[in-house]
Amino acid sequence: MPKTIVGLGEVLTDQFPEYEKPGGAPANVVYNLAQLGNEALLVSAVGQDQTGRMLRSFLTQNGLDTRYVQESGKPSGTVKVTFNGSEASYAITEDVAWDDIRWNPGLQELAARTDAVCFSTLSQRAATSAATIERFLQSVPSGCLRVLDVNLRPPFFSRALIESSFQLADVVKVNEHEYAEIEALLGRGDLRGLLLHEFGLKLLIITLGKNGSRCVTADTDAHYPTQPIDTSSGDSVGVGDAFIACVIHHLLKGSPMDETMRRANRYAGLVAAQQGAMVPIEETHLNEIR
Repeated sequence: MPKTIVGLGEVLTDQFPEYEKPGGAPANVVYNLAQLGNEALLVSAVGQDQTGRMLRSFLTQNGLDTRYVQESGKPSGTVKVTFNGSEASYAITEDVAWDDIRWNPGLQELAARTDAVCFSTLSQRAATSAATIERFLQSVPSGCLRVLDVNLRPPFFSRALIESSFQLADVVKVNEHEYAEIEALLGRGDLRGLLLHEFGLKLLIITLGKNGSRCVTADTDAHYPTQPIDTSSGDSVGVGDAFIACVIHHLLKGSPMDETMRRANRYAGLVAAQQGAMVPIEETHLNEIR
């Protein structure tokens, strides 16, 4: 039976130099979880504008249920994406629809049947959405897997936000640069110990770009290399979101950690080989990764 997995936060358009594509970390995670065969639901908001209609249409056309994508009086979210080599930089529009996600009885019902939920630091930059996300996380069953995908986008984070997010999570995914930045921000030289022992995390995952990823628990610290793939025609946008989606999929299946990380690295590579965050993956590849 498919698991019910929820992504909390932004859906928006990524505005590249030559084109636009749908994006937003929680939306990317939900899209990829649906490709992997799960009941994946996005809790977000779009504006009453052409961009909002396009985003809702894209999600629907790709088989995603949009009943929890609210309509806001604020404009739909947009991000200008620029590149330095293959690495992306983001200019994120403020005071937009996904900052205005509001609590309602439907979210209470959804939270009660959620098997896993993914949220991010960026999604909590505005008070309204932050309150809704926190309430949702506090309303899920005790066995629900709560996954924090750290997205440090200046100036939309603070020490207080990061610490409160850690308290709501079971699993944290962070890239190597963010890991170092959080250590400095918290004044701790041992972020691993802080997360696993003081915040009680079950799992810390550190992505290392082309060098793969680290998987850290109270007892282990293992490195998993990437698998060779041609990424010359792709980009780095949404690759971490694809990675964590695959991790969530296999954690819920109870797959061994080495298998989980190997398949997540492989899946991330398939996304990196294409342009944009929500891209189609061939069914043969999906069957191998599922």
